[in-house]
Amino acid sequence: MTFSDTFTSLEFRFSLGNETSTNRRYLSIPVSNGLVDYEEHYAIEDAHFDAWMLEPSAALPMVIRCRRRQMDHALMIAPGANRGASGERGFSVAEIATIMERIAALLRDGHCPSWADGIEAQRARLSHSSDEVRRNILGMYGGMGSICDLVLYSDGVLLRQATDELHELLGWLHEWGSSRCRSGLAPR
Repeated sequence: MTFSDTFTSLEFRFSLGNETSTNRRYLSIPVSNGLVDYEEHYAIEDAHFDAWMLEPSAALPMVIRCRRRQMDHALMIAPGANRGASGERGFSVAEIATIMERIAALLRDGHCPSWADGIEAQRARLSHSSDEVRRNILGMYGGMGSICDLVLYSDGVLLRQATDELHELLGWLHEWGSSRCRSGLAPR
């Protein structure tokens, strides 16, 4: 197999390209096993390739799933016994900002504008006071009527796929918010 990268995102650490012998599109992430650095290539649909070339940040959910080995069914080459890891243990500020932007868009589409406004307000403050934003994000969880209870509807119809995506993104946001607590540092 010969992989030819068409686009590389330094911000989110992934590439998009074409495998030349099969003409299949892929998303790749860098990994390392301690002996060698290499890339894992995941097959993607042409529609995803085209969309992600136009808006690279839209690929972030798949990038995160690949890092967490949740997309192994799409690997184009099976990993060996000494499989590498992405080395990404957390989320960058840019990734969290992108996740928050997508959460806000889903909330607006699901007719939850006050929650969308709250997420956007936190996103706007992210680069200046990430510890405070972490604390505020964690405050959105827990108890009845919290952000984790939301179910998205439009015209009385359940938006199942959007609700599932929302909760996956909220899970990552909560993980980021609580990461300082798990590392022994309390959010400020």
